[in-house]
Amino acid sequence: MNKIPFLKDGCEMGELTQNFDWETSPVGKPSTWPQSLRTIVSMILLSKFPMFLWWGQELVQFYNDAYRPSLGNDGKHPRALGQRGEECWPEIWPTIKPLIDQVMTTGVATWNENQLIPIFLNGRIEDVYWTFGYSAVLDDAGQIGGVLVVCQEITQMVIAKKALEQSENRFRSIIEQAPLAVCLLNGPELEIGVGNDSIFKVWGKDKSIVGKRLIEALPELKDQSFIPLLENVYSTGKPHIGQSMLAKLFRNETLEDVYFDFVYTPVRDNYNQVNGVLVLAIEVTQQALAKQIIENSEAKYRTLCVELEQQVQNRTAELLATVQDLKHSNENLHQFTYVASHDLQEPLRKIMTFGDLLKKSFPEQLATGIDYIARMQSAASRMSTLIVDLLTYSHIPVLQTSANPVSTTEIIRLVLSDLELTIEQTKASIIIGQIPQITGDATQLGQLFQNLLSNALKFQKAGVAPLIKMDSQIVLASDLKYNVKPARQALQYHRIDITDNGTGFDSQYNDRIFQVFQRLHGKNEFAGSGIGLSICAKIATNHGGTIIADSVPGEGTTFSLYLPADEHD
Repeated sequence: MNKIPFLKDGCEMGELTQNFDWETSPVGKPSTWPQSLRTIVSMILLSKFPMFLWWGQELVQFYNDAYRPSLGNDGKHPRALGQRGEECWPEIWPTIKPLIDQVMTTGVATWNENQLIPIFLNGRIEDVYWTFGYSAVLDDAGQIGGVLVVCQEITQMVIAKKALEQSENRFRSIIEQAPLAVCLLNGPELEIGVGNDSIFKVWGKDKSIVGKRLIEALPELKDQSFIPLLENVYSTGKPHIGQSMLAKLFRNETLEDVYFDFVYTPVRDNYNQVNGVLVLAIEVTQQALAKQIIENSEAKYRTLCVELEQQVQNRTAELLATVQDLKHSNENLHQFTYVASHDLQEPLRKIMTFGDLLKKSFPEQLATGIDYIARMQSAASRMSTLIVDLLTYSHIPVLQTSANPVSTTEIIRLVLSDLELTIEQTKASIIIGQIPQITGDATQLGQLFQNLLSNALKFQKAGVAPLIKMDSQIVLASDLKYNVKPARQALQYHRIDITDNGTGFDSQYNDRIFQVFQRLHGKNEFAGSGIGLSICAKIATNHGGTIIADSVPGEGTTFSLYLPADEHD
């Protein structure tokens, strides 16, 4: 084939253009092309800048070697050569056709930067970013014969820019969320860049100082060592670590002494040149002051040790005398217990006995006075109960290390046997689930369950038979709720729940009910001294545990007993 002169030296696209069967295309053989088309095609093929041409009403396509990579592999090349634009670019034709029409009809050029135009590349549609201009090309008659596209694919540049923005955003996010006070100082002038709230709080400033030189934002640093240290890190590229360094900062409208631990680290660019300093700091004012106090106190401490040793000796002698006094006090306490249990109860028994005699012997003479005698006897009965409960409360000893495994099931069986009459009278239903063996004191645990079950039977709703449920489960120490505070630490605990359907009470009294003499109902509404639950709390504490209550008025109450679960339980 004879070479067409104006198509020579076009490298790959020049060769393809030479060999293309143009007679089958709307532009015809190259020998018939108008001079303007020959000129522009020759210019495109020889150019090292990406160029593309649409010619004629059919928008027949030409492009050069520099544009060739933008068509990808297994994409539109080489069939795009000589193809009509609409056939070649169906995926983007709605986007680019209006631009082509604008140039073809008005002759006004267009320019677009960083434009996303997805095209078919490498066997699939890919996102491609372009910077391009559309310009009119005149034919031999001076009319617009085509559109020249001078373009550059910038996909990698856009991706790199987005990656850089994402990296900067991540860096900013890391700084803002850092647990330490962090700030980036830019350039040799140490301009304040990105920083987190902690650094601005430490400085006593807000973010309005961003962009200012550090010395301008914090002029009080002028005669201090921090600015020279930062400048040295910037100039030498060597980090600096400071510990418990004193800084005088203007905060809260006064100049304060503030101590810091900090690290100044040089920040380098892609060419390994220092372009900033990263500041990481933590305020240690309290620790520094405490250390000073400790150091200043060492001499005094040594002197005090000698004095304390002498005081200990003296105190030991006093404690020995106190122990002797306690022995006498315990003897007096036993004597008081006898008086309280016998001598104080005796007058009360006489009051109740003689009251019964008066009511039986002189009913007519007493008339309405019988009611006064009944009230007197009721008061005496409550007084007797109160004395018994007080004695019980005061005699609960602290649990000793000799505590033994206790069959809780047997204890509850005995308690239910004692409460058999009350259970029958109230028509109560009691459901006992799995109750664990507990290490402790059987007598104290019996008192505890006696009080809890009696309490559940006593506070029943009018006309509703009591329903009481007991069950247990193991609770890990790490799963205990905030209001559960056992007296002894353990890896896990037995939780024994006693739930009733009784009157319940307001949850604001959850703690109050375990205090001595605390009653949430009138003394004539429900009998009792207000000590029973205090006894339960004391026994739970003696066993290394605790007890809490959860209740809703009218819906019943749940008492939860927590006791350490030893390995042999």
